[in-house]
Amino acid sequence: MFNVVNKYSSAALGAVMLAMLSASCGNAERDAAEEMSARSAEMIEARDYVGAISLLDTIDNRYRSLTDVRRTAMRLRAQAIEGMTLDSISAADMRLATARLAVDSLAPGFRHVDSSVGLEGYWLPVKDTDKVLTSTCIQGRVSDDGHFYLVANLSGRRIGLNAVEFVSGSESAVSPLVPSSRLISVEGSETISLSPEEADEIGHWLLEHPSASAYVLRGSKASVRGKMTPVLCGRMIACVRYADALQELRAASVRREMLERRLQIARDQLANMPVPQEKK
Repeated sequence: MFNVVNKYSSAALGAVMLAMLSASCGNAERDAAEEMSARSAEMIEARDYVGAISLLDTIDNRYRSLTDVRRTAMRLRAQAIEGMTLDSISAADMRLATARLAVDSLAPGFRHVDSSVGLEGYWLPVKDTDKVLTSTCIQGRVSDDGHFYLVANLSGRRIGLNAVEFVSGSESAVSPLVPSSRLISVEGSETISLSPEEADEIGHWLLEHPSASAYVLRGSKASVRGKMTPVLCGRMIACVRYADALQELRAASVRREMLERRLQIARDQLANMPVPQEKK
């Protein structure tokens, strides 16, 4: 009889001890999670949003069973994203203002040319001509969507024109080959247009070589060399800079809009989350 009672008493004691141990472990986990949550709130106050988000992500991944703590962490995370986004918006506003100033300073030096029916217009330096198909020449342009591209025309000869090269002393830069399907031949003249992707590298090469002395119209049959005058070089460089300014303005505007959307999402989350009750 005594042995039976002792047996069951020992089993009950073991169960109680196991329950106490489990509770102790549970309390330790909760204490750690709540400490991390409190620490993340302090980091948000100190504007260390990246550090706070890292801690809050750890809470969410490590303490899956503590739903109340994770719920608090979700609200803190939204607050951290809100603060981080507001800081980013300040920098984005400065970038946007700088980009607009650059475009506004360059825009008066350009005029718009309305192209033929079915074709897009483009921008040229105000003193440049839009009649490039009457002589052997090259011309930089800025498309309506703000990209630099280049047109080359060879008058009176057929060489299978397919590329443009710029030369400065012993250095040079050559465009990618233009497919023959894009070569336009009219009355003994040949014309190619380098797309923004094809013209970008040699256009920026000119920025680093403003004293380029020559251009070469290269073809499958022969090449023709022309003089790169300071005026021609200056107009080409102006087009590259104007296109860069327009693209930076576009990128800055997209960045600003993206941040505004992110801020709104964070604020919507905060508005829809219950405010945690303070412990008594």
